[in-house]
Amino acid sequence: MSGLEPVERTCLSCAAHGDLGRRYECTVCGEAVTYCGECYDQGKNQPTREHKYYHPMKAFYNQYQFDLFFLGEELVNGEAPQSYKCPFCDEHGFTAEELQVHVQDKHNENADAKALLDILEQMNSQKSKDTATQKSTEIRCQEKSRGGLSYEVILAEPAPNVAVPKRPVTPGKNVSVEEIEQKLKAAEERRISLEAKKMADISNKLAKVEEATRKKDEITNEFITQTKEQLESKMELHVEKREAIISDMKEKLKIHAQEIEKTRETLEQQKVNEQKAIEEKLKTAQTLRDENIKKMLNRLKEHNTIKIAEIKSQVDQLESQKLEEKARIIENKLYTAEQNREKELQKKIEKVQKLERRAELVRQNKAQAPQTQDLDGQQNVIASSG
Repeated sequence: MSGLEPVERTCLSCAAHGDLGRRYECTVCGEAVTYCGECYDQGKNQPTREHKYYHPMKAFYNQYQFDLFFLGEELVNGEAPQSYKCPFCDEHGFTAEELQVHVQDKHNENADAKALLDILEQMNSQKSKDTATQKSTEIRCQEKSRGGLSYEVILAEPAPNVAVPKRPVTPGKNVSVEEIEQKLKAAEERRISLEAKKMADISNKLAKVEEATRKKDEITNEFITQTKEQLESKMELHVEKREAIISDMKEKLKIHAQEIEKTRETLEQQKVNEQKAIEEKLKTAQTLRDENIKKMLNRLKEHNTIKIAEIKSQVDQLESQKLEEKARIIENKLYTAEQNREKELQKKIEKVQKLERRAELVRQNKAQAPQTQDLDGQQNVIASSG
């Protein structure tokens, strides 16, 4: 197992599922707290009651992402060279051991430093045990039957000649100057050898970095070259297709223009022919119209002489009938008026006669009544006479 195989996980922030490429998992909470690389870079690692902000978040890569970030480098104990970030100062690029040393040196006074160091201590001790177990243990696997596997675990034999570290001899009270000088010299030699070893390690790391940079530049240049060639080929193909399409369209437009010109000429000829036919029809119609007008005028002349005489006689008859009707109406009105006048005179005569009879009665009543009658009696006589 190289540690770069694609694994399906679900991002706790954006809910992306599958092979996330580059992901970060909490070493304490496990895969329940997993973030994709983009969400983790944006600071979406939110702490909860179980998941603390200082829990180490380990980086995992698939093969493509590992080659993209660490060109030419190798896994360190099955892990990427830079797997952890300091939760206190957000500095990147630590292994578990380097992060433990960094926290001890720079953040030892932080309130949560002790908890983080305990976690890192457990991780590093467990990693050492796993490494020792992997070195001393061999696991053989073979397929025994269809659908089944059998495993054979072989423990390594103990090493026969292992140098047991001796306790340093405690210097006695009587230590000579020569012994002290020899020990100082040995210590100086050990220091020089350690410095040389460190410088060799540093030079090896620098060489690896330079090699990785060179490979990265080569891959980048190759990618740029391939991309440029692909784009140029695509552009050439696109230009060819475009020119072919344009030429095809020009040919089609040319044919279409020729057809339009033919159609226009045909329509012009049809228009001329139709105009000639219309002019001939108009001439024929004008001739027929003049002949019809002449015939109609002759008929009207003949008709007018007869019709005028008939109309004159009819008008005379109508005038005589109207005069007779008016005379009859006037006579009726005069007769009615005469009768009405006689009725009114009769009514007036009857009214006058009635008044005369009433006056005669009044005179008779006055003559018969005594002269010495009081005012009431006169009123009664007047009332009775009235």
